[in-house]
Amino acid sequence: MTMQLGDCRFDRERGILIELSRDESWHLPRAELQVLSLLVEHQGKLVSKYMLKMGDGQHPPLTDTSVARAVFMLRSFLGAQHEGLIETVKGQGYLLQPVNGKERKYVNYLRLQTIPLWSVLVLFGAMLAVSFFYLYQIDHSKPTQALMHSEIPLASGQHVRLHLYANSNTNNLLLFKLGERLSAGFTACGQSDWKDVYGSLSHDKQVLNITLRGEQLGQSVIRNIKISDFTQPKEFIDATWLREVDICG
Repeated sequence: MTMQLGDCRFDRERGILIELSRDESWHLPRAELQVLSLLVEHQGKLVSKYMLKMGDGQHPPLTDTSVARAVFMLRSFLGAQHEGLIETVKGQGYLLQPVNGKERKYVNYLRLQTIPLWSVLVLFGAMLAVSFFYLYQIDHSKPTQALMHSEIPLASGQHVRLHLYANSNTNNLLLFKLGERLSAGFTACGQSDWKDVYGSLSHDKQVLNITLRGEQLGQSVIRNIKISDFTQPKEFIDATWLREVDICG
């Protein structure tokens, strides 16, 4: 069974989500596959958080965090134009918009053409004025908000905090994968001098920036690492790199 979702095709039997324009395939982890399968099965209807967590009952139930993260990852892969396909019903669950959503948008567009020209010009002027006001009022000194925070438990009992940053809330699958590789690397350390790890990709996704903050001999230390990768598919981080860089501190 395959189904078109925006610019993606979902192959349920193989557990793959394919982004057609980028020709990028994602073998869905268990949480993402369970959530998307249920949303597709009940397309156009509300699916409760409880149902998304329980699935078919053949696997251990997911946590609330796992379900929320799965939805976030799925929206990210669908892209900015189609992330709205998965709608949040506050306090209840999620809903996958029906396939004919595009048809409704097209009808609304046709109706828009009947609006008098002067009304369109007035509306455009008002939107332009609001945009300029917002640009002048916004506080550019505020730091960029992290896309995701997580804690990496080490065998020593220590926790290393991982912070991932991105310019957009969508199309961050590569960044999440790199975050998982960093987490695996720190888990293998057992203990580490580092307390916080910050990761971000350049706009063209060819440069990975990593900043490590921690303490050594009672002194605060910072380490900045920049990795370039122009290959396809991109790796950035592998076992050899983790061994050579010695991220354990």
